[in-house]
Amino acid sequence: MGKVVNVSKDLNWLVTRNTSSYLMKRRGVNHFFSTDPLNPKGLYKPRFQGNVQKRALSVQENPSGKGVVLLYKNKRNQTKPAKAVSRVTLNRGAAKTLQSIRNFSNKQNYRKDLKNVVLRRASALLRGQRIKNSKKTRQSKKKE
Repeated sequence: MGKVVNVSKDLNWLVTRNTSSYLMKRRGVNHFFSTDPLNPKGLYKPRFQGNVQKRALSVQENPSGKGVVLLYKNKRNQTKPAKAVSRVTLNRGAAKTLQSIRNFSNKQNYRKDLKNVVLRRASALLRGQRIKNSKKTRQSKKKE
């Protein structure tokens, strides 16, 4: 079995920053965007790039349309990128979902700078899934 070489996140970023498949450039915009599933903000910066960081945390919309999916990087599979990402579906309501994300990030000692970003994104996704009540309009009485 071969030796595993640990590379620093800074070196990893310098090697992949201009050639990443997640990089998305737009004309007329001064900053770059990212399509990385482990990037909670969508900005192409080393702080948010999940494939560069050792610990990453993000939220996506559940494909069923109800709830969110919490994505995080495992500690034990850091050298195997395909197995490193774990997914947990959270669909028990907005308050419980946000509380479980908060508990997970606190108990697992995930990055505190990502916790608030992930909570805001989860809140926005859950808010967008809510069914909006249509306003009832009064019908005017018809004159007979």
